[in-house]
Amino acid sequence: MPDNANIILKVYDGKRQLLDKAVRWSVQAIDGRGLNERKTLIFPDFRGGSQLLNVPFFDNFDDNYTIIVTADGYETGAWRPVTVSGRGPVTMDILLLPKNGAPHFSQATWDKLNQLRPNVARMIRACCPHPLAAAAMYTSGYEGRPASIACFLNLVTAMADMQLPSGKNPLDYYWNASWPQGDPNTADWLQQLDGVMKQDRLFCYVDQALLADVQAAAKLGAFSKEPNPEKWGHTGATESYKQTQFDVANVQLTFHGRDTAAFLDENHNPVQCVKIEPDIDYYKDLLAHGLLEVVPNSISHGLTDPKMVYTLRWMAAKREPHLPEFNPLYTVEA
Repeated sequence: MPDNANIILKVYDGKRQLLDKAVRWSVQAIDGRGLNERKTLIFPDFRGGSQLLNVPFFDNFDDNYTIIVTADGYETGAWRPVTVSGRGPVTMDILLLPKNGAPHFSQATWDKLNQLRPNVARMIRACCPHPLAAAAMYTSGYEGRPASIACFLNLVTAMADMQLPSGKNPLDYYWNASWPQGDPNTADWLQQLDGVMKQDRLFCYVDQALLADVQAAAKLGAFSKEPNPEKWGHTGATESYKQTQFDVANVQLTFHGRDTAAFLDENHNPVQCVKIEPDIDYYKDLLAHGLLEVVPNSISHGLTDPKMVYTLRWMAAKREPHLPEFNPLYTVEA
């Protein structure tokens, strides 16, 4: 049995690019032993986005390391567990947010959304009288409410990566974004948008057939049903299901079964819809919550921060080799 194991640590910035060689960064690697036995290894003064860490190997649960990365100009980033192996190096990808970073939408304009996320553009067009109105609404949204549109893009990107028992992903169903009518260039329109598009969730309508598909997924273990969703801040909700795939940043789909509506799709076919409230929680259990406690500077003490969701979901997806890289089109830049 080897005495040591290796971690290939790759550190990325808010543009999802490896850290520039000019950025100085360091690492703490905390082994998985009990509080009185565990040790913290310090790897100081790295430059360049990819480095090799050599750590002790125990051949048991003590090999579940916590990796904490600090870098000049960036918020602290972390992940656990990073489980090392005696059979060869393991790779860990950490994404760091720049301090005072903000969402940038140059790669998420209306034209790019239509090209790269046609189902998402269709959601917005469904609530608009004509395509030009959809473009104006979306542009006004990310210019006036960047956190809310970042949340929206996080959610639709995460949902597009799901596969339900029907073979569809949630966005393959009819959605109506339910954005307000009127002039999107006015303060009044933005205030109305705040009622349906928030920085931690959104409210809109979806083909009610999605509910049966999610219920079937829950029977297979892909979702867990949350009892009494109204007690957990989902006012008016009747059913709620949380994705179980990741330790962090799982999508929760909450249905308001008493709020229904009928719409016409793009082919003018009627669709019976139900109100839906998608959101993404930071964590699904206490273990994952512990991960967030090691990066307190990155956690909002109020509403869920879409930038934190962006970071966690990207890292979680990188741990799943069959999933595409999480790409909500926007980036987070200083």
